[in-house]
Amino acid sequence: MSRVGSVSLRALQGILAAANLGLSATAAVINWYRTLTSQSADGSVSFLLAASVMSILSILYLELAPRFVSRLAHPYAALAVQGLNTALYFAAFIALAVYVGNLTFCEGSVCRASRADAVVAAGAFCAWIASTILTAKHMIVGGAAARHKAAPMGKA
Repeated sequence: MSRVGSVSLRALQGILAAANLGLSATAAVINWYRTLTSQSADGSVSFLLAASVMSILSILYLELAPRFVSRLAHPYAALAVQGLNTALYFAAFIALAVYVGNLTFCEGSVCRASRADAVVAAGAFCAWIASTILTAKHMIVGGAAARHKAAPMGKA
């Protein structure tokens, strides 16, 4: 994948993580539970919040480690970090969607924010799985091309 495509995908992932942070924590859901109710927020909301924070830390690692600390940037580590984010967002958006879908009474801005949060998390899942697939493809095809170039003539 080209450098422009990679940076664009990371920017999309960062925007979606920031949107999840805004919808989950500060704007609506967790703040509503903390200020207006006596109960705490559901675990799925907190899990999505943790996935968003992990996503931002992962983006920093994936973009900054190869440039400044190249010995910490390994292709398998990058694939593992992207796969972890994919799994976290998959679990988080499904858990939140099931939680909101099972509520008997769901109206108002908090409910709309929860639904929007689940949709944005599904978009983040799509962005992370695309990134994971492209990285794996690059590793497989790049590895095969490197082995082909290193083999003597007629032995590949």
